[in-house]
Parts: sequence; structure tokens; C-alpha cells
Amino acid sequence: MIQFLSELSRSKLFRDLPPEIYLEELTGCPVVPLAQEEILIEPGQTRRHVYLILSGTAPIHLDSRNSAPVRMVGAGEIVGELSIIANSVSSAWVVGHAPSRLLIIDETRLWRMIDRNPLIARNLLSILTGWITSVDAHVIDQRKEIDSLRDSARIDGLTGLYNRRWFDDSLRQLLGRAHNPLVLVLMDIDHFKQYNDAHGHPGGDHALRSLAELLKSMVRLHDVAARYGGEEFALILPDTPMEAACAVAERIRLAVMNLVIRGADGQFLPSITLSLGLAASEPATNPEALIALADAKLYLAKRTGRNRCCA
Repeated sequence: MIQFLSELSRSKLFRDLPPEIYLEELTGCPVVPLAQEEILIEPGQTRRHVYLILSGTAPIHLDSRNSAPVRMVGAGEIVGELSIIANSVSSAWVVGHAPSRLLIIDETRLWRMIDRNPLIARNLLSILTGWITSVDAHVIDQRKEIDSLRDSARIDGLTGLYNRRWFDDSLRQLLGRAHNPLVLVLMDIDHFKQYNDAHGHPGGDHALRSLAELLKSMVRLHDVAARYGGEEFALILPDTPMEAACAVAERIRLAVMNLVIRGADGQFLPSITLSLGLAASEPATNPEALIALADAKLYLAKRTGRNRCCA
């Protein structure tokens, strides 16, 4: 084992330990090669020894052998210790990354060294902490990916408001548990086709985004502001009587008239106006009926001159 003294002295397991403490214990431990792409550990295995990497590297995969590694272990590090400490089967993949040499330390020998020297126990705890930190980081990354997917399923990509699917689900749920009045507001940008024709779709997109930001700033946390489709937007106002909802709708209408819209070049674009239709829920109102009623009020606002609220 003396021929591997340089590699062992750099090991995290034997950090701060004089060689005489561990060289005698390791006498008789086999040294084996690990080829590139060779599987060293796979989930479900029962292993009663750890591997100390003398040279080379090996990635650790959690989800599958082909998933991105959560950690790359190299010379001086060990793998397989978690199964021994927890007395459980393996839960990860360890695969050869480049031709490597491994020192195999059996479970009995490892526990004997731990019992004899508390520094080894401390070093092993440090190694386990690093592994747990890597897994935590992996879980956090997965959580971010899940949250991102969830957001993409409910958020409109252009405006950042809720999309039509989320609006439909929210309206159904809110109507199902509403004890107080709920008001639905449908909004449509007046003459938006002409706006797009005059300023191009990029100009129209800037108008849509500007309106969306305004709506976000004017609604309560428990209100639902959504892009209903195209240039049409929707607002669900839970626990709101019609009189209060009309006041909210009117404030939005007036604010939109003064909305500053800038194009990609920073130049000002013309302002826009909104037509709004409002409908209040009844105890037995279903989503389709409420939407139809608000839509009828919206078209009434369009027919009677636009840039107005109808309830």
C-alpha cells in the first residue's frame, strides 16, 4: 500500500491523519481498474464496501445513467459510503468517466478505522455533507424546472398575465366557492387591427404589454387578470359587488387613455382605448353563462361608441 501513499495522503477520508494510522489498516485492500463507461454502482445494489478513487474521475447520476451528473468525483474522493452509513441499497449511478484506479475498502475495515480514530469519522461526515449539498442543489434545480414548466402552462408568454386556460380554471373554481358577488370584466382594445396595420405587429405587441403592466399594477393580489385572447383581456374580481367593480373598470379605462406606450426604438406610440363589459355572478351562475353575459355587455360598449364600460 506504500506505493499509493501520495494518493492516499490527498484523500478526503484521511485528511489530517499521519500515514501510519491508515496504511496498516489498508494493507490487503485490492486496487482495481475502472474503465470508461464501466458501471461501478447502480441503483438497487447492496454493497458492503466503499471505493476510494486513486486516479481518474467518475460522475454520479441520480435519475438515470444518461441524466446530467449531480457531482463529479475524482482522485482522493470516495463513493458508496452512503449505502454503508444508511445500511441501504444504492440509490445512484456511478460510471467510469476516464480510465481510473480504485481502492476497495470493505465495510468491516471502514468501521474499525472509524472506531479507532475520530478524525476519520469527522472526515467521513464532511464527505457526506458534500454529497447532501450536491443532492440538495440538484433538487433545487429540479424544483426550478418544475416551477418554470408550471409557469409556462399558466402564463401568457407575451404579456406575463395569466393565459386563457388558467383564466378558465380560475373562474370555474371561484364560482364554485363564491359566497359573495363575483364580477367578471371583459376588455377589448378599440380598433386594434387598425393599430397593428399602422404600427406593425411589434407596435401592437408593445401596446399589449403596456396594457398588461398597467392591469398588474391596478388589481388586488386575489384578483385574476388574464389575456383572454388576441387584444381581449379578462379580469375576475372575487367578493366584489357590481358598484365597486364598475368603479374599478372605470379607473382602468381612464388610466388606459393616459397610458404611455413606447416602441422598440424608444419612440412614443399612440395611446389606446378600451371597451369593457361587466357581469355579476348569481348563486347558480356557471362560467359559460357569466362569460356570455359579460361578452354581451362588451359588445354593447362597442356598439354605443367604444371607450366605455357597460354593466
